[in-house]
Order: sequence, then C-alpha cells, then structure tokens
Amino acid sequence: MYHLPLNKFTYHIMRKIFTLLFLSVLLTGQAFAQVNRCSTVEHEAVLRAKYPDYDAKRAAIEAYTQQYTKKNNLLSKVEGGEIITIPVVFHVVYKTAGQNIPDARIMEQLDILNQDFRRLNADTTDTPDAFKPVGADCSIEFCLAQVDPEGNPTTGILRVETTTGSFTGDEVKFDADGGSDAWPADSYLNFWTCNLGAFLLGYAQFPGGPDETDGVVIHYENVGLNDAGYPYHLGRTATHEIGHWLNLRHIWGDDSNCSGTDFVDDTPNQKVETYGCPGFPKTDACSATAPGIMFQNYMDYSDDACMNIFTEGQKERMLTLFEAGGERYSLLSSDGCGLQPYDAQAISSLPGGTICDLSVTPKVVIKNHGAAELISVDINYSVDGGATSTYEWTGSLLSAEIEEVTLPAVAVSEGDHTLEVTLDNPNGFIDADFSDNTTSTDFTVNLGTLPLPVVEGFEATGFPYTGYSLSNPDGGETWERTTTAAALGSASIFMNHFNYDSPGEIDEFVLPAYDLTGLADIVFTFDVAYALYTADGSMSDTLEVLVSDDCGDTWTSVYKKANPDLQTAPIHTISFKPEDDEWRTETINLDDYIGTEQFFVKFRTITDYENNLYIDNININNGQIQAVNDNQPDFAMNLYPNPANDNVQIRYNVPVNGNGSLSITDVLGKVVYSTEIGVSYGVNVVNVNTAAFASGYYQVTLNCEGLVASESLVKE
Repeated sequence: MYHLPLNKFTYHIMRKIFTLLFLSVLLTGQAFAQVNRCSTVEHEAVLRAKYPDYDAKRAAIEAYTQQYTKKNNLLSKVEGGEIITIPVVFHVVYKTAGQNIPDARIMEQLDILNQDFRRLNADTTDTPDAFKPVGADCSIEFCLAQVDPEGNPTTGILRVETTTGSFTGDEVKFDADGGSDAWPADSYLNFWTCNLGAFLLGYAQFPGGPDETDGVVIHYENVGLNDAGYPYHLGRTATHEIGHWLNLRHIWGDDSNCSGTDFVDDTPNQKVETYGCPGFPKTDACSATAPGIMFQNYMDYSDDACMNIFTEGQKERMLTLFEAGGERYSLLSSDGCGLQPYDAQAISSLPGGTICDLSVTPKVVIKNHGAAELISVDINYSVDGGATSTYEWTGSLLSAEIEEVTLPAVAVSEGDHTLEVTLDNPNGFIDADFSDNTTSTDFTVNLGTLPLPVVEGFEATGFPYTGYSLSNPDGGETWERTTTAAALGSASIFMNHFNYDSPGEIDEFVLPAYDLTGLADIVFTFDVAYALYTADGSMSDTLEVLVSDDCGDTWTSVYKKANPDLQTAPIHTISFKPEDDEWRTETINLDDYIGTEQFFVKFRTITDYENNLYIDNININNGQIQAVNDNQPDFAMNLYPNPANDNVQIRYNVPVNGNGSLSITDVLGKVVYSTEIGVSYGVNVVNVNTAAFASGYYQVTLNCEGLVASESLVKE
C-alpha cells in the first residue's frame, strides 16, 4: 500500500503512544492476544523528540530509497546470486535464571531468521496462492559474530547480569543503565534480549537513528522457540523487528483510515493491524474484495504461526540499504562473521593525476585483512602491463591495521600510464581472498606546456584526448564524450549521474598543462547544463573546478556549485538532455595565476545519483573569449606532446573551411604517415598513433586550402 508521506505519521504515532499506555494499565498476562506486539513506532517518536536532526535523516533515507527504486536499478546486490550476510551480536541482559536464555534458543532464533529472510521456512506452503507470486527470497542471511570490534575471537553472545527488573526504554542498550553497550552499528546488528515491561514483545530502531541505540530489542520469552511466549513463540517477533531495522514499515501504514503507507506497492492496502490468525481471505474497508489483506506478512501483528511472507517490494526496499549510499552499506565490508588467518588487502596505489618527471615513485597502502599478524608480503607492481617488479615488504601489522609503503622508483615516458599493484604470499602463505589483492591508478606524465588559447569544444573523437587524464576510482560511470547535446558545435562531454548509483564517488578530468607567462590578463569560461531528478531538491550532484600551479601536488578550488546554484533546467524525472536554451556560461577569475609556467585545470564531479551534467566550450584565453566555432583566424599548428611516445595531438587553427592533407616524413624524406583531412574555420584536432614510429626526428606538414604549416616532431 502506498498513500501517505512519511512526515504524516506524527498524529498516528501519538495515538499509538496513548494506546500503549492504556494497554499497559489494563492488560494482564491472560490478555496477551491484545498485547502491543511492537513499539517501534513509539520508539521512533522518542527519537524524533530527542534528536532534532532525526526527521531530516529519515527523510533523506526515504528520498534515496524512493529515488533508487523508481529508477529501476533494484537488486543489484544480489545479481548473480550474491547473498548479504549480517553479523549479529546477542546481548543477553538478565536478572533471573529464566531470562538468561540458553545458547540453543539463540541458535534457534538465527535459524528462524535465515529461513524467513531466504523464504526457506516450511510454512511457505501456507501462503495463499494469490500472494505466492510476490513471495520473496530476500537474499539476506545472519551469522553469529565471530570477531569482536577489536578483531578478537568472540562467541557473539554477551551475557550481562542486571539489577533492573524490567526495561521499557533504551536503558537496556547501555552498561551504565544496567544494560549492555552496543557494538559498532556499521559492522554489527545489535540484538538485545531482556525482560521488557509494559507488555511489550519487542521494538527496533529504523535506519538513521543514533549508532549507540541501533538494533532490536526482544522480550526474552519471544526469542527462538518457547511456548511460554505463545502465541508469539516461534521467533517471528525478531523477524518482524529486524524488518523494521531494515527500513520496513508496518503493513497497514500505522493509520486506521486506509490512507497510510508502508511505501511498498505489492502489499495490499489495510485498515488496521491484525491479531490472531484469521481465515483466508480476510477483507476490510481498504481491501474489500478477495484476496483481501495480507495478514500473513511478517510486518503485520498476526500470530507467529500465521506469518510466512516478505514480498518482492519489501525485498527491494530492504536491499536499497545495501547499495552505495545506503544506510546499511558498511555492513557489506564487516569482518564480524569471521576472518581468515592470512589476507592482505591493497587499498590504494599512488601516484595519480599528473606527474612532471620521467621518474615516478609508486606507493601502495596495504591492510592486514586477516586474523594473524602480517609480517611479510610480496608487492608486485608494473606500469602499463610491462615488466613486473617485486618488493618484499616486512614489518608488523596487526589485524585491520594499514601502512603506506613506498616502492622503488620507475622510469616512465611522457603520456598516460596505469600503475598496477598486486599483493601476494602474506607471511609466506596463500592469500585467503585474492579479490582485494590488486589496485591500480592512472597517471599522466607531462613535461611540456601548451600555449593559449584553450578552445575545447570536444568536436574531435577519441576523448580523452592526448594530454588529458581521467580519474575514475570506482571504475563506474565517468566523463565521456557525447553528440546528443552541445552548447556550440555538435558534441560535449557529460557525466551520467542518472545511472550512477554510488553517491559520494568522485570523477575528474584534467586538461594538459598550459603556459600562462607573458599575459596581461586572462579569461576562463565554460558552458554547463544540469538538471535535478529529485523533485524536492534535497539531493544534488556537485561540480567543482580546481587549478594547480605545482604539477598537481596541490589543488585550489576556484568554482564549486550544487543545487540550487548548479541547475540550468527544470526538474527532469527522465535522463536529462539539455535543449539549446538550457545551457549557462560560467566565468572564473584566474588573474592570480598569470605568470604560471605549468598551469593545470581539473573538472571534478561528485555524484548524488541525480541527473546528467554536461560541459562544453572550455575557453582559457588572453583577454578574449573564443567560441568553439569562432577561433583565431591565424593559420597555426601545435604538436603535443613533443617529444611523443605512443600518440601525438596535432591542433591547428585555420581561417577557412575546406579540405587539406597531413603528412609526416622522416629525416630521409620518407613519408611514414599521410591522410586527407577536412578543415573547418577555427580549431581542429587530429590524433596520430606514433607507437610504430622509430625513435628519431620527423617533419609534420599541414596543407589546408593552399596554406602550409610545418613543425618538427621528436619520437622517443
């Protein structure tokens, strides 16, 4: 059912609070059928009153969830059969021997959770045929924690004796209040059992609350299989509460007038909670015809024996938490379920970006991802897939510790390169997990500079061009050339944020080095187009421009915009492609950098999974803005890089439209390269592969409608 926005729950929350208080006075143990099975909503009201930012955090989580599901990028975490395993720590807080539930009950509870969330429970046969098509294997499992937050072995069961007779709030979650402190919420599901007062069976904390209270609390009689807790004696209270912990709402939407919502489309609308175990079909005012309401759903209040289903829509909602940017994403990298003895992890390699030297000193950050102390590891590294060098590291890294290791220098040529580093043989043993042993980074060696003007309209194919470098750390979406939109000409570059479901990821492109000496003033402009996806504007991708005058050692931000300053067009709920009037020209003051011999410009975008961002018509000029189709009329040619290695970019300005030819000859006058070219008024670019050229000197000759230019080229 899907009707009421999250911020409309306040009235109904208060109603439930007063109901709970009323029940706590009137109910007895004999009237257990009318117990308030779950006080998660009441707990949410307490958090809302105590933490002013709680509502905003919950709203952001809901916005991300809705955004993710609407874009139909669901279930990516389980494509190919991937299962999410969540480490659980049980805090058994007891005053009497009966409250100190045995290990066997805890293991029963784990088994029940794993059956229910994987739809392996035997009573799936009791799911009505009308609902079976939406019954979901949620691809979520639970393990008893084997490694504690300090990396030490653990049983995953903490037993804490208390003097407190019963708990009615979060006191059970704190040592100082007679309970047990939570383990880190980014790595564990905290599961407290205790004597809950006020006839409460359990409650959970929705994603977005404080870490120190994150988890679920269950009355000790309702953990695992225990007839003393009848009719809630089959462990489904924990299934229900963990559903809340994974961002599921009650199936009836916590109202009584059919306007509430659980934010799930495939659960029938329902008027109120269900008690007992009614016969099928059961209809009400909200679902008046068969099959009626889904009282078999774990997020209702039915008896344990009557519950047997999560739906595909509920699965989608839960799994969104484990996508990059989701509130439970960090659990995917938890070591709580156990470490292998020997596992070395390569976290990152350096350098990246631009290098202004023909010698590079690689670095790698290594992590001991194993249980045993790491005292040695082989570090294998290479540039561009060439010869592999091995550095034998020795030292001492305890479990989870990291160290940055500097490797011997490597000779490199000018141009674009990739450094790859692989770890092997931790402590002389086979590595337990090869999937995290390799890391790589791209870098560019740039010794020379180009003169102004920069007039880049991305009209040439083959982006990124010679001298440009891209940074794409996660290997996902990154800057690319497109002919679907342009401010001027026929092409631009863009970031596909619409399909980039990794909030916080950074992608960059760096222009070649430019010479800003001898200038009186300077003008820097570019055209941008951007639209949001989220209607309320609460989310936004970010565009930043940074510059460097020390070969990329340090960068200074000279431009940074996000919503609402970045927008050039209205909200788009489809993939954004700008119209001609949806571009804006940005101007940046670079006067402080006049006189710089090697000046770098970097465009950076930070994704928030919103919508597409376009850049076109980059101009850096000596006091005059040049349009991509209105460049300097002087006939001139420039080669970059020179000396060249595998590629050379030939840029030329021409004052005419027409045809021409390009040829390259060696010192004996032999033509080693030639091609016919079309020329257009303004800046033109040709990229030539020189990898097969022998080292030496060459002459590049350009003929355009009778105009001739010639430049010398050195091939290393």
